[in-house]
Amino acid sequence: MFIDKIKEISKNNKKVAIFVDMDGTIVEYRIFGDEEKLIKAHESLLNEKPVLPIIEILKEINNIENIDLYILSLSKNSKIKEEKKEWLRKYVSFIKPNNWIILNKEEGEYNSENRDYIKYIQIEKKMNEYDYEILLDDDHKILKTTKKNLQDRGEVFHVSSILV
Repeated sequence: MFIDKIKEISKNNKKVAIFVDMDGTIVEYRIFGDEEKLIKAHESLLNEKPVLPIIEILKEINNIENIDLYILSLSKNSKIKEEKKEWLRKYVSFIKPNNWIILNKEEGEYNSENRDYIKYIQIEKKMNEYDYEILLDDDHKILKTTKKNLQDRGEVFHVSSILV
C-alpha cells in the first residue's frame, strides 16, 4: 500500500520531500470526444474536480513529521497559473503556498524541449534540504526521467499506485 511505503521511507530518512503533480494527479482529467466540448470544459481549471481519495491520502502524509509536501506543476500561461493557485487554496490548503512550484511556459520557465526533465531540475534544487525526494505524477516520461536522475536519492510513483 502506498501510505505504508511512504511511512517506511520516512522511518529510514531524516527529512523527506514529496513533490505532487496537479493535472491528472490531484485534479481530475476529463476526456471528451468533441473538441468544442473539450475547449468549453477546460475554459477554467476552477471547474475541474479534485481527486478526493488522493487528496485524503496526502492529508494523512502531511501529518508525518519529517515529510514536506510540495506541489510541482506545469502551466501553459499566467492565467492558468493563477487558477491553479486558487484551486489549491480551495482544495489543498494544507500544503503551504510557499511549497507550490508552478512553472509557467509563457514566462519561459519551461519549454517543450525540457518538459520531461524540468521537474527533476526543481527537485534537484531542494536536494540539500532533504535526504530523500519523491515525485508523484501521472506522466510516464517525466517519471522515467526523474527516476533515472534521482538514482538512489529518491523514488517516483505513478498516481495509480496510490489507489491500489
